[in-house]
Amino acid sequence: MNLPDLVDEADLTPAADADAYHLRPGGQARSLEPCEIGGVPGRLLFKRYDEETLAGLDADALLAMVRWRRELPRQDRVTLDRRCAWPIAAVGRGRVTGILIRPAPEEMFAELRDRRVPRHLDELTRSPERVNALREHYGTRYYEPPYKLAVLGRLLSTVQWLHEQGYVVGDLQLRNAVFTIDPAPAVYLLDCDSCLPVGGRGALPEADPEQWKLPREGAFTPESDYYKFAWAVVRCLQESAETWSLDETALARVLPSRHRRLIGQCVDGAPESVDVERWRAAGESWRWLVTPGRIYVETDSNLREAWRRGRSAVGDGSRARHGGVVVLIVVLAAIAVVALVTLGV
Repeated sequence: MNLPDLVDEADLTPAADADAYHLRPGGQARSLEPCEIGGVPGRLLFKRYDEETLAGLDADALLAMVRWRRELPRQDRVTLDRRCAWPIAAVGRGRVTGILIRPAPEEMFAELRDRRVPRHLDELTRSPERVNALREHYGTRYYEPPYKLAVLGRLLSTVQWLHEQGYVVGDLQLRNAVFTIDPAPAVYLLDCDSCLPVGGRGALPEADPEQWKLPREGAFTPESDYYKFAWAVVRCLQESAETWSLDETALARVLPSRHRRLIGQCVDGAPESVDVERWRAAGESWRWLVTPGRIYVETDSNLREAWRRGRSAVGDGSRARHGGVVVLIVVLAAIAVVALVTLGV
């Protein structure tokens, strides 16, 4: 069933399993409410906007997004729904109060006590030490660099697909996507009502959290998406959600120089142009780093290098150096003891 552009809020009913989910609204929303509507199979989410968002909302642009999805060829619409929480209808009576979106796939939620919570991409920035500190309360796990890259490759594929359809993501950040690695790495893009036509006006005012702000004034563009994506790769591999510097040693452990150059070209100020095909090739190559039996990285010295489970790209060398210092201290202490015994002290 095709929904109308604008759905009356009175036609929505709470989903039967609404209490099983813990959904924290983002910066634009007052609430995210699992709901159902007659004639539409499955659960939907009602994203209710807060008053500040409503004050800056371009309702015509929002309804244009709804119509654009509905008018897509069937296969493209299936692809969009599989990858993106795109607005499928506006909600309100006379005045828009929010949107209906499809929730992320079940495999992108994790069990947390008696609730299910979405698994956001910022989990990929957690170090082994941070994961161990959280495990007792949150049951989280550590994702090795091959998993990080395989997931980010799927995010890149979605960003590039939207670009090909004429849309910029705009508010591209790690909290605005959820993921799974089972049975294979996959990503679902959230807050798609922040997307906007290339060179056009979006439904919502353009805004970024502080750690994702562009280094120059101007509208969101495909190039600004690549700038933010490159920083997403850096922050996941370097395991710091807010870093603004590149750790070349850590990146070289898990990326060949041609991929590091792509990243460097994008984070050194929002680029004027991007080598889209080289980025596409990089993202495709990251898909093959994860196999059912083993995980791998590609570096300058090895096209396919097995990666040890639980090993981080960051601190691997520093832990080795720390271990070497400890061994040296122990050896020197032993020599000193032997010397003292020999001298009869």
